[in-house]
Amino acid sequence: TEELPGDLATSLLTFSPTTFFLLLLPPIIFNSGYHMNRQLFFPLLPAILGYAVLGTIISTFIVGVGLSALGKVSGFNPSLAETLAFGALISATDPVSTL
Repeated sequence: TEELPGDLATSLLTFSPTTFFLLLLPPIIFNSGYHMNRQLFFPLLPAILGYAVLGTIISTFIVGVGLSALGKVSGFNPSLAETLAFGALISATDPVSTL
């Protein structure tokens, strides 16, 4: 039997995140959405969106105010607008990814 060169073997045994996110994940998400039971999903859509929006707003303020307070204690002292912007950026990830 012939052995593969080191670089070729390594490239065959590694899994690129780019391959996963660009080639494998979109069909998985499409298939899940395509086969979703619409009669169960759409009546619950207002509650789902309400929890997502309310959860994002609450999480934004908790992260922003908490980070602002932590910054003042540590001496970093960012502005409240900066910490709220960071809180909004971080908080929007969870509700959107769970939908």
